[in-house]
Amino acid sequence: MNADIDNVAREAEPEELSDDLAEDGDDDLPAFDLGLSPAGDEGSSFRTQNDPTAPLQRNNYIERKGAVDVRCSCLDVIHGTFSADGAAFATLLVLQFRFDPRKRARRFESADISLEFDGMKPGQTGPEVFAIAPAEKLSLLPTTQHEEVSQTAEAQLGGAAPVGGVTGTGTLGWQKTVSRDTSDQTTVTGSIDLKGRNWGRSNCASWTLLENKTAKTGIPASIRTAILLKRDDEEPFQCIVKLNASVDFKSTLERVFGGKGRTPRDDPVLFDPTMEPTNKLYTYNIEELGKFDLESVCDITFSTTLGGTVKEKTF
Repeated sequence: MNADIDNVAREAEPEELSDDLAEDGDDDLPAFDLGLSPAGDEGSSFRTQNDPTAPLQRNNYIERKGAVDVRCSCLDVIHGTFSADGAAFATLLVLQFRFDPRKRARRFESADISLEFDGMKPGQTGPEVFAIAPAEKLSLLPTTQHEEVSQTAEAQLGGAAPVGGVTGTGTLGWQKTVSRDTSDQTTVTGSIDLKGRNWGRSNCASWTLLENKTAKTGIPASIRTAILLKRDDEEPFQCIVKLNASVDFKSTLERVFGGKGRTPRDDPVLFDPTMEPTNKLYTYNIEELGKFDLESVCDITFSTTLGGTVKEKTF
C-alpha cells in the first residue's frame, strides 16, 4: 500500500513553471498560479504537499496567503461502516473553508469548490459521494432595493405660414416612470456530481458561493461542510481538491486562485480507511455513519463580532 501511495504522490507532482509562463492563459497550466498583483502576492503560489514521512490524511488541504487568504482544513475524518450490518463501508469528512481579505477594497465575489474522489490504482472507481451538507441552495443576507426608472420622449412640431414667411415651432413631450423593488442575496449552493467520467456513481462534492451583487457584501468568511462517502472495501483512496475564486480589486483583477480546466498544483489528499477516527468535534458512532446528521456540523459565518470591547476606566 505504501508503494501505491508513493506512486500517486510522484505522479501528482507537476513541473514547476515560471511566473511568465503562468500568465499566458494556457489551459493546461496548474491551478493556483495567479496572485493578486502582476508579480503575485507573497504566498499566493504556495503549494500544499503531502509530508514525505507521513503522507496520509493531511489536515491542510489548501493554504494560500497574500492580500486575501484562502484555506481549506480537515476538521475530522472518520472511517467506519455505513450501517450496523456492515454491508458497506463509509467515511465522514468535516471540512472548514475560510476566505479572509487582508487589505482594504478587496472582497471575494465568488468561489467554486470541488472535491473529486478516486481510487489509488488504475481501474479503481473509488468511493461514492453519498451525501453532503449543505446540500441545497441557501440564501443569506437578502436585500431589497427600491428603484425608479424614468423615460422621456419628445416630438418636434413645426410649420410655415403661406404668407409673410412666418414659421411656428413647438415641442411635445411625455415622461414615463417605472417604480420597482429589486431583491438580491448571497447564495451558497451544494451539489453531488459525477466528474472525470460519464458512468458509475457520483464521485464529487461541490459548493458554489456567490455574493450579493447589489449590496457587494462579498461571500461568507467561513463555511463548514460535511461529506459522507460510501465505500465497497477498505482500499486506500484519494481526493483532488480544487478551488476557483474571483475577487474584486478596484475592477482590475478578477481571477485570484485557479482557473477552470486547470490541473491542481496541490498534492491529492490520500486516505487510508484503516486509520483511527480523529474525533475532534464529536465522538462518532463508527458503526452507523449513515445515520449521522451532517447538518449538525455545518456552519456559515460572514463575520464574528466581539462584544464588550468598549470599556470605561476611571482613576
